[in-house]
Amino acid sequence: MHTKCGQVVIDRLRNYASSTIFDSKRLIGKTTTVIDKTWPFKVITDDDKIYIKLDTPHGEIRQTATEVAAVLLKYIKIKAEEFQGKKLDKVVLTVPAAFSLAQEEATREAAILAGWKTVMLLPEPIAASFAYFIDRPIPNNSLLLLFDLGGGTLDVCVFKIANSQIEIISKNGDSKLGGRDFDNLLMDYFLNLLNLDFNISKLGNKKYKLLLECQKIKHNLSVRDLDQLDVEDIDPSKDGEINITRQNFQNLAEDLLIRIKNTIFSALYNSGYKLSQIDKVLQVGGGCRVPMIKQLLQEIFPEAEHCCEEHPDEVVAIGAAYYAYNIFTDD
Repeated sequence: MHTKCGQVVIDRLRNYASSTIFDSKRLIGKTTTVIDKTWPFKVITDDDKIYIKLDTPHGEIRQTATEVAAVLLKYIKIKAEEFQGKKLDKVVLTVPAAFSLAQEEATREAAILAGWKTVMLLPEPIAASFAYFIDRPIPNNSLLLLFDLGGGTLDVCVFKIANSQIEIISKNGDSKLGGRDFDNLLMDYFLNLLNLDFNISKLGNKKYKLLLECQKIKHNLSVRDLDQLDVEDIDPSKDGEINITRQNFQNLAEDLLIRIKNTIFSALYNSGYKLSQIDKVLQVGGGCRVPMIKQLLQEIFPEAEHCCEEHPDEVVAIGAAYYAYNIFTDD
């Protein structure tokens, strides 16, 4: 069976939803979970294990999140070997700071299943800090807060630079909070108005078309104040638009913003430092493109220097690559 990975899967989600898996990172290493209504697959628990059940053209498939991750990691291994022109057996994988030991072990197991022989796990905040510091002089005794809002998880880490070394002081995270949750807010908003204003309530697989549209609208609202959903894209028999402003979106996200604040304040409390003592805030992850997130961080840390790369969603991967180069080069 040939498995596809990456953007091509997202683009085909509407037509192949029943045989598509996403969000496996939110399931790996867990024994219980809250079901996300946007998941096209079924989740079942058997013998203290979570299984993902798919209906595919080849019949029903039941796999753990670890096995799903192994498929993705094998795909990455093949692509990396094609690029390098040689076999590779060592890998550095990053994991959220909020991952439990069970989740870390399940991630390591997935890499072994994928054919990697040597597997190093690196916390995502540490990887991100490597990427930032590799070509930037950071003054000794600087106090930094790294904020990493990815697609599925949030990491916050407070650390200090001492003798050019990174000293982790505290870390906190939320493994159930990421960009996907902002997508779901938009989904709920449009589903409600499609029903109320256009009498559209049963979407079937069109809900995945709506999910993709919500992701586009989220991105568009990062650069403009108003965007809209074309109702005809969801139901060709209906004509109209549903508008949403950037402020509407921020109002919808109020509860998520409170959770983000609480995660930041918890990391700071555990560090023993005050808000005003933070010298720099490093913004990492695609979520940092969203204006309401930037605004929130500026409001919490008005005196700190805020640093954000042009491509914040690549920072963790770049840091992992630097780390892998340094620890594996002598081998």
